[in-house]
Parts: sequence; structure tokens; C-alpha cells
Amino acid sequence: MHFWLLLVISGTLFAIGVHLSAFFSGSETGFYRVSFLRLSIDAHTGDSVAKRLLWFVQHPEFFVATTLVGNNIANYVTTIAIGLGTDAFIDSSSVAVELGATLLIAPVIFVFGELMPKNLYFRAPTKLLRHNLGMFQFFYRAFLPFSMPLVWTTRLFERFSSSPPHRLDFVLGRHRLIQVLSKGHEHGILTVQQGILIHGLLHDATRPISEIMIPTAVILGEDEDTPRDKLLEYARRNNLTHVPIRMRNSTSSWFGYVRVLDLELNSRSFSLPVRTMPRIPAKATRLMALLAIRESGESLGVIVDGDDVKGLIMESVLIDHFMHPEGTPGRRTTGKTATGVLVTGTTVAGSTSSPADEIS
Repeated sequence: MHFWLLLVISGTLFAIGVHLSAFFSGSETGFYRVSFLRLSIDAHTGDSVAKRLLWFVQHPEFFVATTLVGNNIANYVTTIAIGLGTDAFIDSSSVAVELGATLLIAPVIFVFGELMPKNLYFRAPTKLLRHNLGMFQFFYRAFLPFSMPLVWTTRLFERFSSSPPHRLDFVLGRHRLIQVLSKGHEHGILTVQQGILIHGLLHDATRPISEIMIPTAVILGEDEDTPRDKLLEYARRNNLTHVPIRMRNSTSSWFGYVRVLDLELNSRSFSLPVRTMPRIPAKATRLMALLAIRESGESLGVIVDGDDVKGLIMESVLIDHFMHPEGTPGRRTTGKTATGVLVTGTTVAGSTSSPADEIS
């Protein structure tokens, strides 16, 4: 009876010790392997598990102290289990017997309590940390009386250290951000199209809007007093979906536009459904122009230098530039008309679209 009792107790303690060793060893590896950027993104989308993991990322001393205490407890439980198991099989109090039994069992502990869990957490850190976070938080609270002295000691050494404590950078520089984004697809953070969009924003966001605007000399539009029928005929003839509108008796005072759809739907109205374009400074960047158009809820914006109108820009053109950075198919480029006026167009099989296509 005494033999079987010792055997059951030692076997149970050994299984618990190896399991705890695997849990804390694997968690430590997963913590250093997990993508902090991905956790930050998930946390900002409202993921409660990611928020709790991110707290440990921002306070790594608590995570490390918990794993350190947990590993020591796991080793202590495993040592007791080996001692009880040895007493069950060999009735001897010799130290050499216990050392020999420990050496025989050590490979099993190393494989199942260290090597395998570390490899598993190394390959799937985010999934395993998220799955086992509840258990880790339980041990974090249970070990807090023992881990707090370690945390205080760490902070004391940090205070007297010449180097400041390491903190994660959640605001990344341009080059660092490009390196992170280049691995975004690998970690499953970004799709291909999202990566292209971010690349386009980094490349084109600060470039001036004047480079891609449609100059006033080549804008296809009509005066504000143009009759509805004539305006519809003009739009059909030039394949336009938006017709820019200028002030009467002026060649460059563009201030609004009319959607052909509105003309068709409001055929009984006597006044033209003119929509006012937001005024965008000529020195504005492309990203600033896009934000101004989006905030206004319109489809076109007018580029101005003081009171002078320099050109127009479409929201779709700006989005196309961001979605198709230089060197990608469908990139909008600049070309020359027969009169030598600079216009924008879309490169398709070596051809450039006409100015009318920009407003269509």
C-alpha cells in the first residue's frame, strides 16, 4: 500500500511539475517572439485578449518575474516527485541514488518541459499566448507576493543604471515603419492591396497636389448659366459624369460642378444642382487635398493660389495615385496634349487617357 501511494503521489507531482515547466518556459519564449505591433493593432480594434497581453508588453518585468517564479516552483515540484519515486522503488537514503535517478529523468524533463514547448511557442507565439493567457494571469496574481520583490529589485537597478529602461516605440520613424510593413504580409497583418496603399501613402503623401491637378486651360466644363439640355449634351459628347462649372463670362473662375446623374434625376427643376467644390491651396500636399475633399463630401476640389484658380483635382485621381504607386500597373502619369499643356492620364498598355477621361 505504501509503495502504490508513493508511486501515485510522485507520478502526479511529476506530471504537474513537467506541465508547469513546459507552460512557463514556452510562455517566456512566446513573449519574446510575439509581434508587439500586431498586438497593438488588435488592442486598438477592441480585442480584450490583445489588450491584456499588451499590458504585459508594456510592463515586461511582471511577465519575466512570474515566469521566473513559476519555473522555480516547477523545478522544485519535479525534484520532490523524483525523490518520492526513488524512495518507492529503492529503499535507500543514499544521495548517490537520488542523483542517479535525477540524471536518468533529466532528458525527459528537458524534452517535454523545455525543448518541445519552446519550439511550439516559437512557431505560434500569438496563438498560444492568447489561448493560455487566462492561466498565466491566474499564476501572475497567485505569485504576486513572490514576484513583487523581484520587480522592485529590477526597478531599483534601473534607477541607478546609466541607461534608461527600454520602452517600446509605438510611433515609428519612416525607415523603421517601412521595415515593419515589409514584414506585415509575412505576419498576416497586411494584405497585398493594403501594403500597396500604405506604400503609396508613404511615397506620395507629401508630394504637391499641383503635380497631378488638371490645369484650367484643359478643363472640360461649362458656364453657370448653361441650359440643362445643353449641359447634358456636352456631358454625353465628352463622356463626362461630372461637369465642372465656372462663373459667367470667365475662363478660369471654376467654383463648382454638376453630376450628370443629378441632371437626369432632377429634370423638372429649373436651377442647376451645382455642388460647391472645396478650395485647396496650391501648396497643399496630395494627402491634405484628399482629406479636404473627403471632409467636404464632394468628388472634386479646386486648386487655388490666393484668389487665382490653378486647376481641379478629382478624389478618384488622388486615390488612384495612392493605390498605384510608381512602378505598379495602372499608375496615373503625366503627359502632353497636342497644344503642349500638361494634363494627367492613366497608363494602360503604353497609352495615356485624355483630359476628358479625368473628369468622367
